[in-house]
Amino acid sequence: MGATQRCCGACRYFTGAPAALERAVPGLNILSSAYGSVRGDTGLCERHDSFVTGSTAACPAFADRARRESGAPQDP
Repeated sequence: MGATQRCCGACRYFTGAPAALERAVPGLNILSSAYGSVRGDTGLCERHDSFVTGSTAACPAFADRARRESGAPQDP
């Protein structure tokens, strides 16, 4: 064991930015705001166009955000 479990929140396809969520769901700011604390770590998977939590176990399409930001080569 010992390996860190990959999760959606660490994937380059995950965005939890409130402005991005409000663009993805027209009318969200009428119901409440994506800036509210009640949404927790919910975000948008831009790869699968679905809402997930940052702590959800990553799917096979996971692409490590840290590797991309560091300039390290990506897996094919």
